[in-house]
Amino acid sequence: MRVLIIEDNLDIQANIADYLEREFDLDFAYRGDQGLELALAHDYDVIVLDLSLPGRDGIDVCHTYKRKAGLQAPIIMLTARDTIDDKETGFTAGADDYLVKPFSLRELKIRIRALARRPKARMKQALHYRGLSLDRGTAEISAEGRSRTLNDKECTLLALLMEAAPDTVATDTISYALWGDEPPESGVLRTHIYNLRQSLKALGRAHLLKTLRGKGYALREQDSGP
Repeated sequence: MRVLIIEDNLDIQANIADYLEREFDLDFAYRGDQGLELALAHDYDVIVLDLSLPGRDGIDVCHTYKRKAGLQAPIIMLTARDTIDDKETGFTAGADDYLVKPFSLRELKIRIRALARRPKARMKQALHYRGLSLDRGTAEISAEGRSRTLNDKECTLLALLMEAAPDTVATDTISYALWGDEPPESGVLRTHIYNLRQSLKALGRAHLLKTLRGKGYALREQDSGP
């Protein structure tokens, strides 16, 4: 069984290696960008992913992996954050399991074995809603024979909204999905929303993107709803 550990704490890496290397074939990454590169290049049975990483945070790694990987390994997120909101954000990003630090190495092994028994998911490359299509591999959106290409953040944002549609996605959830625990100033998200709305407008679908004041954003035909 091949397992990728993406963790920047070298002591935790060493402890995991000492405990698991006799049973699993382990690869390690210190940085998020390095871990993502390994995850996309190799076929792993399970990925263990820390949230707070240099280079690229765990939420971004998880989102990008789930968007780009064809045959997807299940992901266990490691984090010191243990609130329901934190867990919701992790699962929304695509995590399959969630383990709070400090954790038992025996429990980690049990969870790895349990996840490895699951059949690997094949990514749903294309998303569709009300005549709008998004190809997550190319970040291209299309409708009525017209198309536009989004940047990486706007593709992630639209994918979140399309997967949740017509439900509202909270602003905090979107912000954390895009930037982890180091969000930029609030105006940056509004800029991405504006640019996404302009791209949708070019395809005749701007009316689908709703701003719910004090709540978040949604894709839906009507303004009514939670």
